[in-house]
Amino acid sequence: MVAVEHAGVCGTDLALFSGDYPVPLPLVCGHEFVGTVTETGSNVAPEWKGKRVTAEINNTCTAYGSPTPCRACQRSMPSHCQNRTVTGIISKDGAFAEEIAVPAGALHDIPEGIDPITATLIEPLAAALQTFVMTPPKENDVVVVLGPGRLGILIVFVASVVHNLKVVTVSRSLEKRDRALRFGATEACSPENARNLIHGLTDGLGADIVVDTTGRPEGFAQALGLVRPRGTISAKTTCGLPAEGLDMTKLVVDELCVQGSRCGPFAPAVDILAQHQDTLKSLITSVQPLTNAQAAIESAFSENKVVISMRGQ
Repeated sequence: MVAVEHAGVCGTDLALFSGDYPVPLPLVCGHEFVGTVTETGSNVAPEWKGKRVTAEINNTCTAYGSPTPCRACQRSMPSHCQNRTVTGIISKDGAFAEEIAVPAGALHDIPEGIDPITATLIEPLAAALQTFVMTPPKENDVVVVLGPGRLGILIVFVASVVHNLKVVTVSRSLEKRDRALRFGATEACSPENARNLIHGLTDGLGADIVVDTTGRPEGFAQALGLVRPRGTISAKTTCGLPAEGLDMTKLVVDELCVQGSRCGPFAPAVDILAQHQDTLKSLITSVQPLTNAQAAIESAFSENKVVISMRGQ
């Protein structure tokens, strides 16, 4: 049992809230959280009690220490566990609450010195890292990030700071383009100017990797127009709606790779946050109390990153 301190609002929460991502209800949302362990089960190391933690969102055979794991867990794919629930998303109440129950195998200790509000970024930062775990970049690759919002800006940061890649961000929002430049993007442009800019940087070939974090079903079609032949479209949008403008002929003729990715490695995300928390904390635009959850979630449709705080409830 974890007493929740803070929980971030992400795009998936908004898709659930709006109904675009249909799931069985009722459901408590929230999966980007930090809290303190208050109780442990009989088979859990008692040293966890009192520690500040976060937790991976997939509740799996591996996380529960099942003696009879499913085939996916046997094959080292616990995030695709055949028995999994997903905290705050699928069949498991989440962290927009005063407390939450999670399997001990999903816990990660938050080192002292990491600001607990900023630590809510660990889960999305891990998801940003997973982009390049699934699609390992090569030196001198040009990466395009469509929609540098809550997740997209972290992907910009990981691509530029962790992997030292040339990054172009595409957004209609001047504010988002400016923020992307501060977080390491080489260039930032509007959708109307993207093709000319990217072709100018790549001698007319197109980007090596295009990451769709638009949160919109038309983002995939936009990516198709910017990626090079035999390049990769990395799909990160979970808006719950089907993609629009899927040109199968171009996909086949240009021999493109489409790679989805979702949950990522927490341990390196914790290390990166510890090194760069002063930079990353600026992504959090407001902290609102749990009693204002409705207004907090609604404001997250227009803000970069809203955190709901359980302190003082």
